[in-house]
Amino acid sequence: MEAAIRWSPHSTQSNPRFLIIDVAGNRLRLCQIDNITKNKVSYKQICIRDKLPNYTAFDWSRKDAGLVGIGSASGEAVLVTLDPDKPDHDLLHSFPIRHQRKCNSIAFSNKNLLATGLDRVRNDVCLNIYDLNDSRVTNKDEPYKKLASSEAISSIKFFSGQPDTLVAGVSRQYVRIYDLRDSTTSGIAQFQTRQVHNIAIDPMDENYFLSAGTTGDPTVTVWDQRFVKQRSGSNEAANTGAVLEFKPVVDNSQSSSIWSLRYSGTKRGVFGVLANTGEFKVIELAQHTHSLDQGEKTPSSPAWSSPHYTKASHNLRYPWHDKEHRRDEKERVIAYDFMAAGNPLSGQCALALLPNREVEVLEVPPPAPKINVSALEEIYIDRRCVARPTPPHGTIAEDLIEIQNAALGAKHGLDQDLGSSLISNMSKVSVSNSQKSLPMLSATHPSHEMHEDLLNLGYPDVKIPLNDYLAVLQAAKRRTQEGYSLSCSKNKSIVSNDPWLVDAWTLVDRMDAHAVGDGMVGNGLDLKYLGVSAIWANELTMYDERLIDPDTKTSHEMFSDAVKEIVEGMELPPFEGAQTQYPENRQLCLSLCGWALDKQGVQKSCTQLVDDGEPYKAIVLAVFQGHKDIALSLLRSCITQKKLPQDDMALAAVISLASPTSTVSADQREACAWMADMTTDPYLKSLLTYFISNSYSAVVSLSSLALPDRIAIALKYLPDAPLTSFLTSTTASIIAAGSISGLLLTGLTARFLDLLTIHLSSHPSSLQSAVLLLSRACPLYIHDARWTLWKDAYLAGMQPWRTFLQRTKYVKEHNKYSTDREGRVANKPQMPSLTLRCLNCQLNLALRKDVKSAKQRLIPISSQPYTLSNPPRQKHSTSSPALACPNCGTQMPRCGLCMLWLGSPDPSRPGAAASLAGEDVEARLMVFCMSCSHGFHGHHARDWFARHGMCPVPDCGCMCGVLK
Repeated sequence: MEAAIRWSPHSTQSNPRFLIIDVAGNRLRLCQIDNITKNKVSYKQICIRDKLPNYTAFDWSRKDAGLVGIGSASGEAVLVTLDPDKPDHDLLHSFPIRHQRKCNSIAFSNKNLLATGLDRVRNDVCLNIYDLNDSRVTNKDEPYKKLASSEAISSIKFFSGQPDTLVAGVSRQYVRIYDLRDSTTSGIAQFQTRQVHNIAIDPMDENYFLSAGTTGDPTVTVWDQRFVKQRSGSNEAANTGAVLEFKPVVDNSQSSSIWSLRYSGTKRGVFGVLANTGEFKVIELAQHTHSLDQGEKTPSSPAWSSPHYTKASHNLRYPWHDKEHRRDEKERVIAYDFMAAGNPLSGQCALALLPNREVEVLEVPPPAPKINVSALEEIYIDRRCVARPTPPHGTIAEDLIEIQNAALGAKHGLDQDLGSSLISNMSKVSVSNSQKSLPMLSATHPSHEMHEDLLNLGYPDVKIPLNDYLAVLQAAKRRTQEGYSLSCSKNKSIVSNDPWLVDAWTLVDRMDAHAVGDGMVGNGLDLKYLGVSAIWANELTMYDERLIDPDTKTSHEMFSDAVKEIVEGMELPPFEGAQTQYPENRQLCLSLCGWALDKQGVQKSCTQLVDDGEPYKAIVLAVFQGHKDIALSLLRSCITQKKLPQDDMALAAVISLASPTSTVSADQREACAWMADMTTDPYLKSLLTYFISNSYSAVVSLSSLALPDRIAIALKYLPDAPLTSFLTSTTASIIAAGSISGLLLTGLTARFLDLLTIHLSSHPSSLQSAVLLLSRACPLYIHDARWTLWKDAYLAGMQPWRTFLQRTKYVKEHNKYSTDREGRVANKPQMPSLTLRCLNCQLNLALRKDVKSAKQRLIPISSQPYTLSNPPRQKHSTSSPALACPNCGTQMPRCGLCMLWLGSPDPSRPGAAASLAGEDVEARLMVFCMSCSHGFHGHHARDWFARHGMCPVPDCGCMCGVLK
């Protein structure tokens, strides 16, 4: 090590100084900082001492700012003055030794003692202590104390708080602690170790100190002097082991050694390590208090018993040979020291010396601030609010539509105005009516990708303001407050910002309508809430719960007969379409898709689509449903009313010729192909595709079409085998994608849970909708642990929202849907939704005296037996157990008016403590404001709020009396 740098322990912010120790040039330079610019230090030399004897160790006096001690290569300790106010002169004093050898270490104490550690020589001491306070020191060179006879001393450090105690590395075998007040010379305690170099004591907690390995051994050990056993009468050392050991502490891919090891002096447990490869690392240590029970420890995986661990590790410089962080040779750090006393900068900083004698400031990264999100979705950093949600302006759906329009409009370059500009983009894709207020994507995007963009708000292509993100986080809470539960009609209005979710609730509503009056029961089977895939495939393996008679043997024909019975009960018209062996299955599936099976129903639904501004969709669906006359009538009407341009009259010819039996020329196909490429409407494109290809397989493969219409076209026109293949592949792909629109295919079955599992993995905020959608079938038809987990998480989330009434209403409605045909409720009894809980420990105020129930509630149980003479007393305990929490001992809150403990009798009434006869009933009640959380005796609150509206607690300001 050719040079070193030391921050002055006497520095002040107005006078920051440091010392550059040039070992190779036998020179000391005292410098003062002028300014720091971009971590570069500009300094001036205020004192220099050169032509010094060769030295190998140095230290700065703790008493005198102008005094430095160096240990020469011949073993002498030399005192050097570094005072710029005094004239330049030579050495102050040197302490000769009897046998010359290298001085390895030198150290000052706070009592102005000087210790030198020397190499080993026979028949001579190697640890000399000089008392600089003794006036005879200049006349008598004999040490004040002589220690470590014939034992080499590699490193020395004094304890600041114990100036008569020092720790030394001895003979490459021990780290020994000496107390200079002790008459013995063998030390008071020692550790057995080979890490005896670069000893450093933590000035913020002197119980801990460090030691490092020798050359080629980059190991650092952390010791705690409190764990050192006292030496017995024998000469053997008592070794209790280290607190922590870093082996190696730096990159040792190429042989490295530790040049410097020092504590920061500004933060407990933080130290820096510098290696000869230029690597400079700062390590932060911490402790934990967690202890594992014996039952948690296993022989195969023993628990880590040490409470000490590495909290953080910062690489301020990497080794010169590191491939990813190469630096020029001139930028390598060769020495460092922490800027402790008088640091002109904030935070933890270190001075780094470069080979060209330039000095830099290396800042240790501060700990990441603690970020907390409150129950109101406000973000706090170190107790300072930095962001809060955008204030609500309307319903949650209206607020979310505004945010979604801004995000998706920015992503796809659409106009940000929520007017005709958005509606004008409606022609680009196939959407439901509720999508009119949202910016539309390109027709090349399938429905699932459109929904992903909507849920992600265009991320990562678009980043909306943080306040809007926080407002979105409140969606589930606000939906619950608006009544989002199990009513389909109400739910559709609450989630109108998400058209795909609206379509899901529309389908559930349609399933409910089919199931009215056992409408989905036939041949002893209950087919309620099944999807298209299950009905078409006549699946029975997963639906044993749907048997009316549990003893009935199921079969493929049983399911098929059940479908026939259901279709006959619904009085659906005969199926018209492809040749099939299962016309009833197709009829029932088409009904679930929302397709009308009679002409009047087609006329009504298509007219409604025209009124909703979707003329192309109405016309094309009328064609695909087999009613060309309705399509031509709607076409003429739309052109007459100028809902479509005059150029679309050519569609009449396309509609007339759109039939497998029609003959189409090559020129007509070419013209239609050109029109299909030009149009952006997916339904018009699908009609032209069929006209060109004369195949419905090409139509159902168009992902731009809405999924229910694709499935319905396949059900009507594809033969049995291609239909089975299409439904199987589509179901598998839509489950793998986690698209919520797959509910039509899966139904409320275990397959829908698989779909939601994937959906929730990318959109956890959809947990609320997932639970509510499944509530009709779980646990009545489906028994799955995922449902129980999701439901419990949702109900638990409603507690901090304080939506207790909504939670109770949901549980009541869910029990109604979970009742079987015999009137038995499949739900397990729920814990009471409204309970009195302690504000301190949040546990039920019901007494828990037995050990078993207390352990289940994680209540600490005293190991001492409970006796009348030794009752258990806990923190915050009170002398009146009836007025305190039985779990943690916290007292009941006080009444905001009389300031007496709630739960105590009214002392104003004579005999109140002895008898309750004739007492006001409300006086026995405790009432709390749900807004400000203040409590009152019932009769006090009644009398106060009869005349006032504001809370009586000073500075509260809550209008408790007007809240209903």
